[in-house]
Amino acid sequence: MPMMKEEILRVENVTSRIDGITYLDNINFHVFKGEIMGLIPLNNHGKKQLIELIAQNKSIKFGRIYFNETLVNYYEHSNMTNNKVYVIDKETKLIESLKVTDNINVLNNQFNEHIIHEKKLQEKTDQLLKEMGVKIRANEYISALSMFEKTIIELIKALITGAQLIILNELASFLSIEELGVFQELMLPYARKGTAFIYIANHHEEAFKICDRVCLLENGSVIKVIDQKDFSVETIQPYIIAFDRHSSTHESKSFQGIFECHHFKTEHLNDISFSVRRGECVTLLDVNNKGIQDIAEILQGSFQPISGELLLDGQRIDPISVGNLLENKVVFIPENPVKNMLFYHMSYLENVTFLMDYKLKTYVIPKRVLKSIKEEYHLLMGNDIDVKDIRTLDAKSLYQLAYYRVEIFNPKVVFIMQPFADADMYLRGSIVKLINRLKNKGSAVIILAVNIADTLTVSDRLLMMENGVFLKNYDKSELSHVRL
Repeated sequence: MPMMKEEILRVENVTSRIDGITYLDNINFHVFKGEIMGLIPLNNHGKKQLIELIAQNKSIKFGRIYFNETLVNYYEHSNMTNNKVYVIDKETKLIESLKVTDNINVLNNQFNEHIIHEKKLQEKTDQLLKEMGVKIRANEYISALSMFEKTIIELIKALITGAQLIILNELASFLSIEELGVFQELMLPYARKGTAFIYIANHHEEAFKICDRVCLLENGSVIKVIDQKDFSVETIQPYIIAFDRHSSTHESKSFQGIFECHHFKTEHLNDISFSVRRGECVTLLDVNNKGIQDIAEILQGSFQPISGELLLDGQRIDPISVGNLLENKVVFIPENPVKNMLFYHMSYLENVTFLMDYKLKTYVIPKRVLKSIKEEYHLLMGNDIDVKDIRTLDAKSLYQLAYYRVEIFNPKVVFIMQPFADADMYLRGSIVKLINRLKNKGSAVIILAVNIADTLTVSDRLLMMENGVFLKNYDKSELSHVRL
């Protein structure tokens, strides 16, 4: 007889309401010991609340939750206890000012020694890192580690603290393709030993590579569970939005102009050069997630390249500063622009016209210009344009606000850092349309990415970078063959 699988988590008919909003609606699913359960949120409604509820037994309206085959939470009583669950996501829980060994061993609820033997702990940690094949020293400070290294330390900490279930929240939004592959290899032996994982991903191709089963989550409910034997595009197709590739029409227009990067060299860029024409979108895919970080910091004025130059229509942009880039109509959209671009003490109209002073070279925007913008964009923005408190808007409207601000500026070049990071499927569809609008209006678009999911839907070319050099240039005809 086949051995019965042991259940680590069962969420049974759970409904969760907070301040009158239903975040989880009669949700049902379970996870076995040693299983990697995929979770694909078609929208992000309820995702945060589900993660919190699995980790801690908070109050629920209906249903029951079992952990390690024990009833730990039900609608009549929630004791707020923590389950043996560890969540790994972009927001690290490590203490930056402490060493690796201190984070792993001392800041650990399993650690009960009254006298701390630093040398003994360091040797223990070094041995564990060596067993995993990880080249991180136990006496290094967390602040000196890369995001990838911090993620590995979080995995080790989760295992040492006795976590029976580890939730991995959208690793591809902050790890490169290379890093993601290494991390997946590191977690597999522990899954085989019985540790369970919930692997939250925004793209089915990523989840299908590593997971045993996949749940589709929409509006706080599991709408479909797909077994590994049924992993296929045909199975998931009815539940996802298909984004048409290359839906921009820039080829039918005669946009002139070209943006060039010549012989850029930094700590992580090794003499790279590339060019982009107006109306074209090029994705720079960084396998190591280091080179594009340097580009982003240069565009934000953090430092200058060791050597190299930027040219627009043959004219050098010198110096490379935020103000000078804006004067030349070169704009940078950071990762998560809703958090990093918008001013929440300003109205919608004040936000959307924020760059107009550079365009008009005046500190006061004339009322006739504001009136013209309202009339032109009212069909796109609807009543949002009259909103005084933008905190009342949903994520889609806030993303539109950030991109419309750039569009109104009429830039010649737009750099976009990780445009699809942390976005659910419906929001990604909206971002695709916003990027295509920039292309159709003649902007040269350069996407800085560590993961190619959805960037191919807007890209005309893909430049793959590793260790600061370009390995391959995929043109438009080859993009359909590029895989995640």
